[in-house]
Amino acid sequence: MYFYYNLILKILACTAGPWVLLALLFFPKGRQGFWARLGFYSREQREAFGELPRPRVWFHAASVGELSAIAPIAAALKERQPNMAIVVSTMTLNGYGLIEEKIPAVAQKILVPLDFPGAVRRALRCVEPDILVIAETEIWPNLLNQAKRFGCQLALVNGRMTEKSFSRYRRLGSWLREILDRFDLLAMQSQADAERYQRLGANAQRLKITGNAKFDASLIELPQALMQELRLSPEQPVWVAGSTRPGEEEIILDAFAQIKKQVPEAVLILAPRHLERLPEVEKMLLARRLEFMYRSRVASELFDFSIIVLDTMGELVKIYGLGRIAFVGGSLVPLGGHNPLEPAGAGVPVLFGPHTEHFVKGAEVLLERGGGQVVRNADELARAVLDCFQDPEAAKRRGESARQAVTAHRGAAGQTAALLQKLMLIKRWGSEMKNWRSENPSPFSPKKTGNQGVMLEDWPEWPL
Repeated sequence: MYFYYNLILKILACTAGPWVLLALLFFPKGRQGFWARLGFYSREQREAFGELPRPRVWFHAASVGELSAIAPIAAALKERQPNMAIVVSTMTLNGYGLIEEKIPAVAQKILVPLDFPGAVRRALRCVEPDILVIAETEIWPNLLNQAKRFGCQLALVNGRMTEKSFSRYRRLGSWLREILDRFDLLAMQSQADAERYQRLGANAQRLKITGNAKFDASLIELPQALMQELRLSPEQPVWVAGSTRPGEEEIILDAFAQIKKQVPEAVLILAPRHLERLPEVEKMLLARRLEFMYRSRVASELFDFSIIVLDTMGELVKIYGLGRIAFVGGSLVPLGGHNPLEPAGAGVPVLFGPHTEHFVKGAEVLLERGGGQVVRNADELARAVLDCFQDPEAAKRRGESARQAVTAHRGAAGQTAALLQKLMLIKRWGSEMKNWRSENPSPFSPKKTGNQGVMLEDWPEWPL
């Protein structure tokens, strides 16, 4: 199947090649990271990798959301193994720009290569990782296959699998089982996630339920300087609508129009999920004749407006803490929802729509504790926000319930770090055993060729 997969990739590359060249010529932004995505890194970067100590752990996160899961795991692992080197890769430029902020212990960062065999091999030769750790659902066949051939231990952490994704993946049949067999560890968020992976062919011995590491990343303190910078007061009724997606801004603005009639001093901080959608959101605001300002221009504006549009990266988690209540997007439309634990960790009650497939456990915990609430339309959204604005003490109690829900479910990062540390020991022990076997060959041992990694079958029993 790898042959057919790579053949399809080659056909797609040849077909898209002319368009890619045109994009590179006329859109300079598209050139950012282009060579890195093909596995060609600068000389300075290659030399820097050569100086990194071992063990060397490569964490891969698709974007900002996955970085939030990896950050507490990397911190816990670094605390257990201070001499290790942490390398972090992302798929998006937005995520790449936030790596140091999310993971201060990072030694080097890269853009992950496209899933072509040559690009992946070049990246592996540059990084030379001992362990490759993938976040959540980033299953790239060539990356996993080449990493295992390179001799890496492979781990999937904070793993999740929705029913929709399960239906899509199961079409791959036995090939997916072969891909999943590359993993030495599959650390899942829940029992349901583990069962779906097992039904797809994952080895039950390698499946561990550790919980959601985003609970560990979600406790934050509100920086007072940020409130002053945005010219807000602690008593001001602020509503933060974060990670909004197409089709949600209209509902939010309809709800805000109702809120303003009863609470004229109300402020809405609107944060679209993707910054490239800002022109679209601006057009929507202008069409409604709504006055607004961008967060980056607050300091230079002469007037205060009731709508602030967040146009900066990496600030949303802190800005959630400014709100008396928060709404988390991707949930009013069928996109699976975004992380409701971020505002909850700031002690803010959370609203979300009915579509929370990507954060089932987080939504359930918040609903059980009274720190979360489901809304389905503009009227329900307006009513829920008004309840918090008109009864600040009740809003504070609900926010504390949300924070307690996060606190009660922490610990996944530490469990996952302990499992990864054991993989490091397996890697080291396996290398020493391999050297011993080469020095003391058995006449009954079959000969092996190629760069064989230390596989689970090399062990009398699974030690994790």
